[in-house]
This record gives sequence, C-alpha cells and structure tokens, in this order.
Amino acid sequence: MLVSDSMGGTAVLKRDLAESTKKDCSWGAAASEPRLEDEENRLRRENLVVGHMALVRRLAGKFRYSGEPVEDLIQIGNLGLVKAAQKFDEDRGSSFAAFAIPVIVGEIKNYFRDHGWSVKLPRKLQTHKRLVTKTADTLTQTQGRAPNIAEIAQATGISVEEVNQTFELEGMGKPLSLDLEYEPGDGGDATTLMDFLGSVDPEIESLAAVLDLTESVERLNPQEKKVLCLRYLNGLSQTDSAARMGVSQMQVSRLQRSALAKLRDALQGQDPLVC
Repeated sequence: MLVSDSMGGTAVLKRDLAESTKKDCSWGAAASEPRLEDEENRLRRENLVVGHMALVRRLAGKFRYSGEPVEDLIQIGNLGLVKAAQKFDEDRGSSFAAFAIPVIVGEIKNYFRDHGWSVKLPRKLQTHKRLVTKTADTLTQTQGRAPNIAEIAQATGISVEEVNQTFELEGMGKPLSLDLEYEPGDGGDATTLMDFLGSVDPEIESLAAVLDLTESVERLNPQEKKVLCLRYLNGLSQTDSAARMGVSQMQVSRLQRSALAKLRDALQGQDPLVC
C-alpha cells in the first residue's frame, strides 16, 4: 500500500507540476509577445531613421542661404525625422519618404518661425504671419493637400495681398552679413553689400513704430483725425482748433482724449479700433 500510495502520489505530483509548468510557459509567452512587438517596432523606427538621414541633409540644404548653419538645420531636421518615424503607419500604403518630407520641412520652418527672427517687424505683419501659418497647417490636415492663397484668405478673413505679404516674410528671417562677398558672373572683382550702402538712416529704428502708429491713426474717425492733425501737425491750441472746426473747445478736448486713448490702447495690443 505504501508503495502504491507513494507511486500514486508521485504521479499526481508529476501531473500537477506539468500543468503548472504549462501555465507558467503560456503566461511567459503571452507576456513576452508585447516585449517582442515593442522591440520590433523600435528596430523598425531605427531602420527608418538611419535609412533616411541622407534625405534630411538634402532637405536642410535647401535652406543653406537662410543665414543658419546647415549642420544646425540638419539636427533640427533629424528631430522631424524621428517624429515621422514614430507616427508612420505603413498600413496606409504610402511610402515613408512621402510621409516624412513635410514633417521634416515643417520642423525646420517652425525653427525659423520661433527662433529665426532678428529683424523687428510691424505687429500687424507678425500677427498675420502667425494666423496664416496656423490656418495653412489646419487646412492642409483637413483637406489632405496644401491650400492656395485664396483659400487661406477666405479662412483667415484677411485679403489675398496681405496673405502674400506673409509669405514674402519667409526670406526675411535672418539678415545677410554686410561682409558677405558676391562673385560677379563676368569674372570681375568680388563685392559686398557694404559697397552698395549709403549713409545710416537715423530714423530706421523707429520705422516699425511709425508704421503701427500710421495704421492706427487711419482707423480713427474723421473728427478725431482732424483734431490730432490741428494739434500735433499745425501746433494749434484747443481753442484755435475749436474755432477752425466750428465746435466748442470742450468738444475738441473730448475728441482729443478719445483719439489718444484709442491710439494708446491699439499700440499696447488691446486694439479697441477693431470693429
């Protein structure tokens, strides 16, 4: 009996161990599947990045005259390449290069937009630039293609001419060096931009502020503009301005305060002149 019981117990133990081993193996296989899948995805992304680094260099080279070192632009483009590899879905049928190019170029252009401006621009142009860029990105996503000028103008509510102005700003992000040499095609001596410059304009620093002020004045009503003209251009007192306009001195004072308040708020960014 003891031998029999012992042999029977051993058989049961072996059976239980076998079942336990099967469960452990099945659990281990199930747990390893996600790890294997993650490893495969990581290797796939690495291969995509390494295999398309030459594409980044070629795209960054298109901006070699932007004033930024090409090697810096390549690093920025590589960030876009990594983002593209992370987001790419090969089941959609498109090639990785076709998917990655707009992502890489967009990353480089975002760098210029956020870090490349060293020339002060009028606030209106800066605002329109941000609005047009954001709208163009949104329309590209919703339409599946790049929008044209008319579509951007309609979506933003600004004129076609103003949209064109924002695109012209692309080449104004970084000024060229005055000492940069240009070789003439006829084999003559090299020249620099400095050779073609005249004297320094003392009012150039205030140009952006003058443009903003001029735009704000144009949006005042006729009486407010006339009061400011008589006071600050002709140098008339409120009494003389009232006599010239055929109104009371109190009305002139009220118009002048109103006009100055509107200009001050507009130039500080509160913009009460927007209808």
